[in-house]
Amino acid sequence: MWAAGFHVTRKVNTLRSKRMEVIGRCGVKLVLDVGANTGQWAAEIRRDGFTGRVLSFEPHSEAYVELERAAKRWGSQHMCFNVALGAENRAAPFFATKGSVNSSCLKPLSQTVKLNESAALVDRREIEVRRLDAVIGELGLADEPLYLKIDTQGYEREVLRGAAETLLKTVAVEIELSLAQMYEGQTLLPEVWSMLVSSGFRAAWIERGFRDPSDIWLMQVDGLFVREEIWRAAEAQHHGIDAP
Repeated sequence: MWAAGFHVTRKVNTLRSKRMEVIGRCGVKLVLDVGANTGQWAAEIRRDGFTGRVLSFEPHSEAYVELERAAKRWGSQHMCFNVALGAENRAAPFFATKGSVNSSCLKPLSQTVKLNESAALVDRREIEVRRLDAVIGELGLADEPLYLKIDTQGYEREVLRGAAETLLKTVAVEIELSLAQMYEGQTLLPEVWSMLVSSGFRAAWIERGFRDPSDIWLMQVDGLFVREEIWRAAEAQHHGIDAP
């Protein structure tokens, strides 16, 4: 309901709640945190009760230092990688911004900086980019079901392109989707949505993200996409019935 200018909703009707419902119901023990920044998202799922393994990927060197420090509290249950994920293994430019959370492998547009001053460019550097499929293979996790979170400031398509094999073992993908260009050459919601559907996922939840603070326009949303056959089987097991 609306009251005093605030929208009040039940906690169950949030991405945060749906995420943990999927992780719990589908028995996920491995989570990939792509675009981890300083570990905020990983800390949130820990607070919500996740006790399995987390693999965090963050190319921003300064943010990575904080990420490693935060991950130490979970010991061997949390591994960190100071790399970006993309479509191929290579060196690539990285655009560090005033607010590290807005940094990307893509350059922020001038209109993005006007909307959000923390997206202002402060440094251009070279980083290592790896394919997620290659990393998972090297770690010996090729057959383990997992939950994949992607928050890479416009670089989502490239992450998915480098994760074709990993997606086959992925229960759900939580991903930031853009409705308007915010970075040079970024892919917008329709193409990323199509890629996920083509890979066997179905939209389970969409939540409002960043909006133009000076106007009515919605710029980004956060989506949760779940592999339907895995969810149906998990639901059937939960209710003690045969899966369709």
